[in-house]
Amino acid sequence: MFKLYPWNAWPLSLIFFLIGMIFMGMKKNIAKRMSDMTGYSKKEKLCAILASTAPYPFMVMTIWTPFTRIAPFLYLGILVYILGMVLFLASLKVIIVTPQNEPLRTGPYRFTRNPLYVSATVVFSGICLVTANIMLVAYLVVATLLQHRMILAEERICKDKYGATFENYLKDVPRYLFF
Repeated sequence: MFKLYPWNAWPLSLIFFLIGMIFMGMKKNIAKRMSDMTGYSKKEKLCAILASTAPYPFMVMTIWTPFTRIAPFLYLGILVYILGMVLFLASLKVIIVTPQNEPLRTGPYRFTRNPLYVSATVVFSGICLVTANIMLVAYLVVATLLQHRMILAEERICKDKYGATFENYLKDVPRYLFF
């Protein structure tokens, strides 16, 4: 018989998922804005779909993945998870308060062009640490590579759409936090 054990990592995934869904429901066009693939090639669309759906199998795997008993991994993982969640919430707040046709340039968007992707990767890295599970780490690496390909496609579209304004943004704000 299957049981959900509270010492498995699923509560961390569930919190992340529920917060994302709650924020998505707060503004009607958020999901549409985030899933627009106008101008993508077939390969880019495939990468975008795979990258967008990649978090869900990861979160499902945490149902059966227990927390580690290795204290340094556990404590560091909790810290990394909390930092990722703070960045995730701050990023979602900017999306909600920024009008649809305006660029996202405040909050975490001042430090990274992709704070939602960065925060999700940090959250999932925290989960990898608190579980010390190599399968989750391997899955996260693959998902992050797919995410990077999707980001490159998004940037190509934004260059075409916004021109010099976006080019200046590329120069001023790193793709990820420090690079």
